Amino acid sequence: MTEEQLFTYDYYEPGKLYGESEFTVDEETVNKWRTVYPDDNEPGVMPPGMTAMIAVDAILTHQSPRPPGGVHGGQSFDIHRMPRIGETLVTEVRCIDKKIRKGRKWAYSETRTHSKDTGELLFTGVMTSLVAE
Repeated sequence: MTEEQLFTYDYYEPGKLYGESEFTVDEETVNKWRTVYPDDNEPGVMPPGMTAMIAVDAILTHQSPRPPGGVHGGQSFDIHRMPRIGETLVTEVRCIDKKIRKGRKWAYSETRTHSKDTGELLFTGVMTSLVAE
């Protein structure tokens, strides 16, 4: 895919790994998050709400540029352990399925986030998207 081409429905391939993204859970980013979500404040660990931010950023990094008009259909997460502040995360992005239902094109992307240092699986997510053409 060249830079001018859009990441359309045809580019989703179930089982295909699109790439990996790194994110370091730093104190500054966590503090910014907590100014918006002050109750998300367990000491020493990343706030749970940041899982969506990490997953969506990785998906948009590796499945872009997208045509305008797509719709975020939903997301879910399974958390095994919250990352610690200072920990570097690696998130891999892959397509797990795609379907046409009632003439609409749906894609399902999975993220798997590990600790870079230990390889431990920290959380997984699935994002459902209505793909624009």
